[in-house]
Amino acid sequence: MLPINIVESPVDSPIRFRSAQSNWPVHCALAVCSAAMLIFCVCGAPHGIWRSAQPLIITAFVLSAPLLLPAALFHDRNRLDQRDAALMLPWTLCIALLIVQAAPITATFAFPLRDSLWRSIDQHLGMNVPVIMAAARAHPVVEGLLFKSYAFTLHPLLLCAIFLPALFGKREAAQRFVLSNAFSFVLALPLMIFLPAIGPWVGWGFPPDKLQKACEATIHALRQGSLDIHDNFGGIVCLPSFHTFWAIVSAQALYPFRYLRFPAILVASLITISTVTTGWHYGVDVIAAIMMVVVCTVLSNAVIHGCGGLKPKRARKGDGSNRRA
Repeated sequence: MLPINIVESPVDSPIRFRSAQSNWPVHCALAVCSAAMLIFCVCGAPHGIWRSAQPLIITAFVLSAPLLLPAALFHDRNRLDQRDAALMLPWTLCIALLIVQAAPITATFAFPLRDSLWRSIDQHLGMNVPVIMAAARAHPVVEGLLFKSYAFTLHPLLLCAIFLPALFGKREAAQRFVLSNAFSFVLALPLMIFLPAIGPWVGWGFPPDKLQKACEATIHALRQGSLDIHDNFGGIVCLPSFHTFWAIVSAQALYPFRYLRFPAILVASLITISTVTTGWHYGVDVIAAIMMVVVCTVLSNAVIHGCGGLKPKRARKGDGSNRRA
């Protein structure tokens, strides 16, 4: 009698079922956060906002298909962890475009500025931004390193955090990164609307540099309802410091990569310190950002691993999310 080999159908595979079962809460959470930001953009947008949003909408349509291609290729090869990681790329695009649109809208509500409050909290915490800046200036090499860290290293770090976990199958890292960003902006929206501030050069009264002046002009223009800003500058969020938040969650996303782990932590640490030494943020902004990282990480782990288990589950054999790179 000839031996009969029974091949399990991919559709009924327990691995495939577990993968789908463990990922639907992630997509649901991202859909809810996206819907919340979209509703805010629609309901809170001043007149004329959609004309300025047209390039973002076109960008979303143009880039969605290419960003779905890696997930489709991984799915075709039955590499499910890589597929699930790659599916975070289109979600990243969606969340990023909503953040870019929602952030300026928060400034148009024009609630009273809280620079004096943030300075007062800094003083109670024993942090004096001008003194910290002067200490950095006393060491030109340190000051130069911190300035370059703030100005030039965040975007490369973010790009690595977006693409490397997604394309190399680090599923949990990719999902945690996107979820943390989605949760952070939804949670930060009330702070940005009701507790706006310009920056420590206003609260502490030191002369701003050229970019800080551009930032302040942008905020004032938005507060007056103007969306036609020719010298637009994106740094309009004071508390929490998203420079700090994005640096830390990016280092967190790159942690599974053995050779990138410590360089990413070093760069994130320099960015965090530089937010104060360059005079861009109050100390309380940085503290709020670190607290936001903790809260969003807990929420993301709860979604990824189930509300009852915040600790990562033991990876099954062949799980690409825990391989060394």
